[in-house]
Amino acid sequence: MIHFTINGQEFESPQKRVSVEWLLKLIGWSPKDAQLVREVTGETWSDPSAEVELREGDKFEAKPRRGPLPPESKIHYKVNGEPQVTTKTPMILEEILRRAGADAAIDLNQLGSYYLDNVGTGARYENLDDEVPIVDGDEFVALYAGPTPVA
Repeated sequence: MIHFTINGQEFESPQKRVSVEWLLKLIGWSPKDAQLVREVTGETWSDPSAEVELREGDKFEAKPRRGPLPPESKIHYKVNGEPQVTTKTPMILEEILRRAGADAAIDLNQLGSYYLDNVGTGARYENLDDEVPIVDGDEFVALYAGPTPVA
């Protein structure tokens, strides 16, 4: 595993070469509105499809490409295939599960028994108060991990 930080948040990757898009999605930023800068060398990537070769201990800074991101831009995402819309990121796991609700096959009486996986980044969120970064187009799977009733 290669350990690195982006805007002070710690991450790890099993792969040495990753896309700028993947890195920016880790922190919940839209790749089309941001650029990535390696702090030590000043290398800058603006193309979301560009590859970055990670080095152990790398420190990156994500910066808006065209000024600050609009505060009320709509972010479209899916939970268990059900379309969702928000204007804020990150959101806490509990709020994501509540919003998706029965349409996404989530039992609101059992929220503490679910965890959420981001299909694109592989990130997992297990605690209801976990902050989940969301970018436009993200897809999540909410999985039930509680006891299964027996008939």
